[in-house]
Amino acid sequence: MNYDPKVYQQINPVGAYATTAPKYMQATYTDPGPGRSSQGDGRDNMKPPVRGKTSPYGFFVKMCYEEHKKKYPNENVQVTEISKKCSEKWKTMTDDEKRRFFELAQKDADRYQAEVAAYGGEDAIKKKKKKLVKDPNAPKRALSAFFIFSNEKRQDVQQQHPEWKVGQVAQELGRVWKLLTEEEKSVFENKAAVDKNRYAEEMKSYQDHKATVAQQQQQQHQQQQQHQMVVTEMPMQIHHMMPQMHNNLGQM
Repeated sequence: MNYDPKVYQQINPVGAYATTAPKYMQATYTDPGPGRSSQGDGRDNMKPPVRGKTSPYGFFVKMCYEEHKKKYPNENVQVTEISKKCSEKWKTMTDDEKRRFFELAQKDADRYQAEVAAYGGEDAIKKKKKKLVKDPNAPKRALSAFFIFSNEKRQDVQQQHPEWKVGQVAQELGRVWKLLTEEEKSVFENKAAVDKNRYAEEMKSYQDHKATVAQQQQQQHQQQQQHQMVVTEMPMQIHHMMPQMHNNLGQM
């Protein structure tokens, strides 16, 4: 089946990036993936239930990177330079040249709609994505290697592409991370390990403090109950003692 790029553009403008990772980048967004902690602290509950759609341009850039890596396997990839060339090339391509990327994007959009329907619709997804209220006193969660990398490199990407939106910058960071060597990633993985230890220590102190506070509150509650019992029972005891007190006074 053929798809008209002009029709697709009315739904998904050319050059728009998906805000979540396409399938070929899923390894980047899992352990220790982009933006996600490797800690077992319940953060997986924040994971979107359905993977977002990838734009035609997103599929095109993926192809550019893969072809460049095959052609120059030993070259130190300058990601920002390749991104710039991809953008320039895309602007000069005809509708026929772009057609296959629009078809890939349309198939991915169909996949997305099917997953949404299987999950229970958009409302169910929004409910899943809704963030839970966090304890402001809880320690800051440990950052993954990718998160640390993103924090350090985000400004560079924004300076290279000041017109890009947040989602575009995030996806570019994901692509750069995917292209790093294991040695290059190890710098950020070491930083993540240090932050993981920091989080573990702070969480232990936090849990100990919570346990102490809970114990104090329980003791306070028990004391209040005992006090209430005394206040309630004392008038009744005095009332029962009154006849005996009158008899004693009468005998005096």
